[in-house]
Amino acid sequence: MAGLNKSLKAGTVVFKAGDNADGMYLVRKGELVVYLDQGGKEVVLAKIPEGGMVGEMALFDRMPRSASVKASADAEITLISVDDFGKLMKQIPKWFVGLMSALSGRLRTTNDRLKTLETAGKAPSPASPSGPAGSKPFQTVLRQIHIMELVWHRDGSKEGKDWMVQRKVIETELIDVFGEDPTKLGQLIELLVKEGVFALKTDSYKNPTLSLANRGSLRQFATFLKSFATANPTTTEVPDALMNVLRIIIKLASKAPYEQFTVTTEEIMTEAKATNPADEWKAQVALFTSFGECIKPVKTSTKTGIGLRVIKADLGTLVKNLNVINKLSELKLSK
Repeated sequence: MAGLNKSLKAGTVVFKAGDNADGMYLVRKGELVVYLDQGGKEVVLAKIPEGGMVGEMALFDRMPRSASVKASADAEITLISVDDFGKLMKQIPKWFVGLMSALSGRLRTTNDRLKTLETAGKAPSPASPSGPAGSKPFQTVLRQIHIMELVWHRDGSKEGKDWMVQRKVIETELIDVFGEDPTKLGQLIELLVKEGVFALKTDSYKNPTLSLANRGSLRQFATFLKSFATANPTTTEVPDALMNVLRIIIKLASKAPYEQFTVTTEEIMTEAKATNPADEWKAQVALFTSFGECIKPVKTSTKTGIGLRVIKADLGTLVKNLNVINKLSELKLSK
């Protein structure tokens, strides 16, 4: 495909946010950076190395630029104009063009959602109060995870079986754009890595990256945490009694012949007397309503009329999520 070659000095702006799109740029030599201007401060969103490309969304949706790009060092680039690309598209099946347009639209939506958060959902500065009186627990963590998820969809790439995004990109977005506390953000990332919500790896350029085997796993954890916080607005840690009940359920699950089974109150209380007679089982029933489909209170024909329907395969994830909640509380990240 023919293209227009350009040589750039370090600092030369290729295009700015809001400019009309003229095409896509290929980096032949040097490096470009993608950035946003936040109150006169440049926030770097991504670095485009030799062999990379930038501005490709505009080839499909023809929308104005969503961010600015400039050369971080002397560079050589090639412009593939909208017209040139249009000629090439005539040789490509319509279904593929439609697919790329849909993906471009989703990426544009992700950028728009991030911009909305940047203007309306910034965290309080370190010198300001942590939040309004009566706010639900874990709101800061939920906001941070939500932003991480958006950045993963916007800037993440697949390497092998994993979805990866540079740790620096995540930290830049959360700290420089949203004003999050660097220390607490670092604690959160390390905790989520330790508990296996995502992994810490390096990409092909030796950059530290955060990796997800499944991009949906981050949203699943956030959904669980939000459900727990909503159902238990005054609870920032899981009671020991409930964790003891879970251990009993896991023990009973190892003996159950089916993937789904129901454990009765009587079974739990019988086992509890043998392990810890101080457990107050009935006081924990309400908390189980926020655990999704993994464990749900159900009616039984027994004397108490109460039991729990359990999905064995999900127990491990449930226990992991509850352990993360307790660790968040220990680290004072539950506000």
